[in-house]
Amino acid sequence: MLLVGCGYRAVYAGPAGASLSVQVGQVLVPDVIAVEAAASAARAELAAAGRLRGGSGLPRLLIDVLRVDELSRGVRAQLGQPVASGMSVAVTLRGRILGPENEEPTLDTGDVRRSAQVAGDADPGKDSAAYEQALREAAERAGAAVGRLALGIPEPADETP
Repeated sequence: MLLVGCGYRAVYAGPAGASLSVQVGQVLVPDVIAVEAAASAARAELAAAGRLRGGSGLPRLLIDVLRVDELSRGVRAQLGQPVASGMSVAVTLRGRILGPENEEPTLDTGDVRRSAQVAGDADPGKDSAAYEQALREAAERAGAAVGRLALGIPEPADETP
């Protein structure tokens, strides 16, 4: 209550109380899981702040899914062959708020990267499921960070993998 009364407003946020719709922009990765998780997490952040608007109207938060990176976190021997014993999965997004004019973005978050760790498994089915879970987690964390940036809440652009 005290912050509202003193006129505090986040510097990088859009207009006070402006509701945003969320749409997916450019998708440069083949992972549908990452796209859906990122958009869903950004919507959840805006909804928690009371700033989510349904539909595809303007102003809108446009989320670009730029990269999915995989980094081996360890190697072990299995049947005399090297096998990854774990990996880091990172998702890089960019958010832009397009205003009512739909011309230049009123906010560009820059690249936002979040990662998740996964342990490897000798069973390919379990390994694939663990990878998908890590991909989903990294995309959700990146999407939530983009949502917070759209609200004017400071967030680091990158995390250590």
